[in-house]
Amino acid sequence: MAYWTALFLVLIVGFAIELITGRKWWRYLLTSVLAVILFAGVVASDFFLRTVDTEVWSGAVTDWEHKEEWDEWIAGSEECSTDSRGHKSCTKEPGHYEHHEAVNKLKTSDNGWFEVRRSMDGRTRFTDRSPNSAAELAKYFPPGTPSASVHLYVNKVRGSYSLFKHSDIDLKDYPDLPEYPSFVSEVLHVDRIVGNVPNRQNALAALAAWNTELNKAVPDPDRPGETKSWKQVNLIFVNMGTNLPEAYGYALQDKWKNGNKNDFIVSFSPASDGSMKWVHAFSWSEVDMLKLEVQDYMTEQGYGKDFVPIVDHVAQMVADQFVRKQFADFNYLQIEVSETSTYIIWGLEMFVLLFYVYRCIITFVRRRRNLTYDYS
Repeated sequence: MAYWTALFLVLIVGFAIELITGRKWWRYLLTSVLAVILFAGVVASDFFLRTVDTEVWSGAVTDWEHKEEWDEWIAGSEECSTDSRGHKSCTKEPGHYEHHEAVNKLKTSDNGWFEVRRSMDGRTRFTDRSPNSAAELAKYFPPGTPSASVHLYVNKVRGSYSLFKHSDIDLKDYPDLPEYPSFVSEVLHVDRIVGNVPNRQNALAALAAWNTELNKAVPDPDRPGETKSWKQVNLIFVNMGTNLPEAYGYALQDKWKNGNKNDFIVSFSPASDGSMKWVHAFSWSEVDMLKLEVQDYMTEQGYGKDFVPIVDHVAQMVADQFVRKQFADFNYLQIEVSETSTYIIWGLEMFVLLFYVYRCIITFVRRRRNLTYDYS
């Protein structure tokens, strides 16, 4: 609570100074408002930066819109001015056409309407020549094409993950852990298979289709007439590397802070002989048995020569059993202001207080001088 002391110090000292020096309460009020604004701004920024998180939503293309290129006529204008001698001069701007390029938009179940400028494979750049209709645009993005988008949410666990992490894991011992796959390309795609697997391209396509299925819109029983995401989960596979100790799986769990609220992450390390050295699944799912069953299945299955069947089987297991944990369950977590922000609060509040004291003393001294001069 040390950061509150800085604010109270400004309010209490300022009040005492006004009682002694001149009781200009408007000055005290303005200073108090400034101190509160600075305090609230730092606290709010600290909470936001420590709890803001991103999650990747999965969906599918559902609609298309095409607006043809067009030329807008900009009317001419005339501006006139008169100098000191009364001479009038005018400048004319002739009318002209302004060209507007064609606009192509997609609607996806996860991200609404947004503009696209390239085809799904990224090879074709859209111009005024093509596409020329919504039907042509749909050929580049067929109905049901898997999509992905990044969204922000408040994750209080992110600011308190030390309560959940493995106490025997020091991330400094694992410097080469992969980053979380949150980059969504211009063509709506995010790679949710990290590392190499057999038949990777087909496995990525199968996984994208499954994640779209797992997030399809279904009727919301709590809101009649509304829909919600079915399972609200994205499946992610991470090949940590060959013949690594299982501690790497726990280290990844700590680095990714157990994943986002809609993730089911399966990390693994293949052995040199094609078997699985270990499999470690983690998620905020309410069903812990699902994680154990996925680990057992992939351990028995081995690395194999084609990862597509593994994707299909694990995804079906997730579809059958996954239950997402409600993050409202973590509202009990208290996010205290960080040490850095505490120092910032003290620095700002003491600057305000010192400047305020300085101005009060200057005003008081000037008034005393004027009184002395009048008396003499």
